Amino acid sequence: MRFFYAVMQAQPDRDAVFHRMQAEGLTACAMSSVPSPRLEQWRHITATEQGVLLGCYTADADQSSPGTADPAQLLACAMFSPRRGRVWEFDFTTFRHAAALAVPMARGGLAWAFKNLNCSAVMGLCPAPNRHAWRLAEQCGFRVLGRLPQACLHARKKTWVDGVLVLCTPQDLAAVETS
Repeated sequence: MRFFYAVMQAQPDRDAVFHRMQAEGLTACAMSSVPSPRLEQWRHITATEQGVLLGCYTADADQSSPGTADPAQLLACAMFSPRRGRVWEFDFTTFRHAAALAVPMARGGLAWAFKNLNCSAVMGLCPAPNRHAWRLAEQCGFRVLGRLPQACLHARKKTWVDGVLVLCTPQDLAAVETS
């Protein structure tokens, strides 16, 4: 399946993502370090000065005007945040009806980032117990850089868990796409 990616700049579009995550019971996963995710926190995390919130849609979604795709057609979203130099951080959420497409959507989002964000690498910090994030990261070509003791707050369990620092370069992504 082919996908269409668009930056979500309008506040109502970004708010719609939060409300949809909330309705699908995904806020605790998407915002695992936040004890009781609220819209205000989401707005801070996804503010345009914090980075780029990228929406993933089916290729047949309305693309008539950039940035105006229908939020109801949203399959997934990725938050890309600049870290240091040309390294960006990546957080990815797939909506339930599109969960089976998570890997190709995330790969497409990473390819979009490498093409459009002038980044040479994308990193992530996965809470060690989050098996879904692990599987996705591995299938997108992320490499483990190290395990960081007690680095991630697992808000739901009210405890700190180990975090695993992962990194993906354009070469890593290309290697998994051709295998």
